[in-house]
Amino acid sequence: MKGEETWRRIVGAALELFSEKSYHDVSMEEIAKKAGLSKGGLFHHFPSKYDLARTVLFTLLNEWLENLTARLEGLSGREKLETLVDAAFELITTSPKLSRFFLELYEESLRLNRTADWHEFYGRYIGSVSSVLRDAGAREPEKKALLLGALVDGLALHHLLSGGKLFEVEDMKEEVLRIMEG
Repeated sequence: MKGEETWRRIVGAALELFSEKSYHDVSMEEIAKKAGLSKGGLFHHFPSKYDLARTVLFTLLNEWLENLTARLEGLSGREKLETLVDAAFELITTSPKLSRFFLELYEESLRLNRTADWHEFYGRYIGSVSSVLRDAGAREPEKKALLLGALVDGLALHHLLSGGKLFEVEDMKEEVLRIMEG
């Protein structure tokens, strides 16, 4: 139990720091200090900054996917689609720097030649989104899942760059719903 508590403290501290600064500007020493550990104690749990950052990001994304799955239970097709779009926009608006962190970390995974688990997560994500779109009666749900991902990623980047002032979230959600239903 104590090990799990320490793990959560480390992941929470790292998430906070990666949300404030870029991946390359955060040091393991800084994370250890924020988590209340020695640097050696931190390395006992995570062998590298990349492994820790990857754990932070994938924990966040997996929690988002699990939460979405729970929110979809018992809904009609249209309600599932609306909930999916709502959840995607919540991710954009509540974690605006997540897009930057995601891109920085993916670039690091390319540099380290460690992309296999990214592909596994992406497959699960596209499969889940395709399933929701299929339930909502969308034509070509796999293509629409890719389109939704691209739209949301692009909007997240624009939201980040504009400081959240480029578009009204509710208006954009309606437009994305219209595209997904068409």
